[in-house]
Amino acid sequence: MKILDYILNSRMDASGSFFVELRKKLKIKTQKKRLYKEAFTHSSVNKKTYGGEPLNFERLEFLGDAVLNSIIADFLYRYYPNAKEGALTKLRAKIVSRSKLNQIGKKMDLHAIAEIANHHKYFGEDIHGNLLESFIGALFLDKGYEKTKKYVISNAILPYINIQKLDSLVLSHKSLLIEWSQKNKNIIKFQVTQDEGLEPKINYLCKINFQNNCIAKARGTSKKKAEEKAAVIAVRVLKINPNLNEKRF
Repeated sequence: MKILDYILNSRMDASGSFFVELRKKLKIKTQKKRLYKEAFTHSSVNKKTYGGEPLNFERLEFLGDAVLNSIIADFLYRYYPNAKEGALTKLRAKIVSRSKLNQIGKKMDLHAIAEIANHHKYFGEDIHGNLLESFIGALFLDKGYEKTKKYVISNAILPYINIQKLDSLVLSHKSLLIEWSQKNKNIIKFQVTQDEGLEPKINYLCKINFQNNCIAKARGTSKKKAEEKAAVIAVRVLKINPNLNEKRF
C-alpha cells in the first residue's frame, strides 16, 4: 500500500496545479495526497482504481459525514454546558443540515477545484455539501481526529455560522409555519402542482394558502424544495418570529 501511495503521490505531484490550488484555498499541507485527489473527484469523471473499482468522493463523503457529526456534537457539548440532549440535537441538526453544508461548501468554493466531467452540467446545490464532507473525510484520514476537529471548527464552522444566534436559526421554514399554524389554530394549506415554466429543470410549483388567500408561491426542482422556498416567503409575509417557537436553554 505504501508503494502504491508513493506512485500515486508522485504522479499527482507531477500535475501539481491541483495541490497548489488546494493549499491556496484551504490552507493545508497535505501528506496523503491521493486522499484529497479522491475527495475532489466526481463520479461523472468515471475514474477507476487499479482493481477496477469506482474512484470518486462518495466513500470519503460517507466518512466525512460521520466525522463532522462527531466534531459538531463535541463542540456543542462544550459550548453549551447547560443544554439538554434534545436542545443539543436540534442545534447540531441546524449546523449539519444539507442546506447549511451546501452554503458553507459553496462559500469555501470547493467546487472550483473539483474534477467533474462537465463543469456546465447541473448537479444541484448538494454538490457543495458533498465536497465539504468528502474533504473532511480525507482530512481525517490524513491528519487524525484532533487536527481535523481544530481545522473544521476554525475554517468551516465559525467563519460561516453565528453560534450565538444558532438557537434562532430556522432549520425548516415549512415546519416552523406548520407549528405556528397549529399553535394559533390557523389553517395553512400547501398546494403543490407540476409546473412547466421557462426553466425545464424546475418542475414544481407550490402555493401556500392562508385564510383562503394565496400568500406565497415558489418553484423548485422537487416538491420539497418548492414547499420550503414558498414557506420562507410565507413566514416573512406573516411576520412569524422563530424565537417564539424555540425553547431556550
